Amino acid sequence: MTSFDPSTLFRARGCSRQWLGFVRALAEEFAAELPEHELATLMARIGRRFAHRHPIGECVALGEVETAANRIWGEVEWGQCRMEEQAGSVEITHAAPPLAVALTGMDWSDGFLAGVYEGWFQQLGMLAGLAVNAERPPAPDLRRLRLARAV
Repeated sequence: MTSFDPSTLFRARGCSRQWLGFVRALAEEFAAELPEHELATLMARIGRRFAHRHPIGECVALGEVETAANRIWGEVEWGQCRMEEQAGSVEITHAAPPLAVALTGMDWSDGFLAGVYEGWFQQLGMLAGLAVNAERPPAPDLRRLRLARAV
């Protein structure tokens, strides 16, 4: 009997084979030319463009934002998120983003997700002085971000 391991399946199919080599080569070239903080900034700009092209729509409560984000992520097969309000911040956990497979070990790629979520919160009227920042990933296929006062 064959063992079933969903994480292995995800890692094998998390990024289309037709794009995997290209994305890795592109990332390696970027990494050879730019320092990590500039790469994270570039990825955040790309993420904000994605958010602009995939508007979140009208949302009033955080649960509605999570539902709308997961609808968009589902349409583009980019995993799913959970948003949790905490004292002074919103914690965003994003599961199974393809970049986690394609760009393993390149933590600057989390800037893309930070830019997307920041773009969506800006569409919803996010106050000046707030920002979305990537935090240390809790697991290889999970990304953690936080909407909080910019430091």
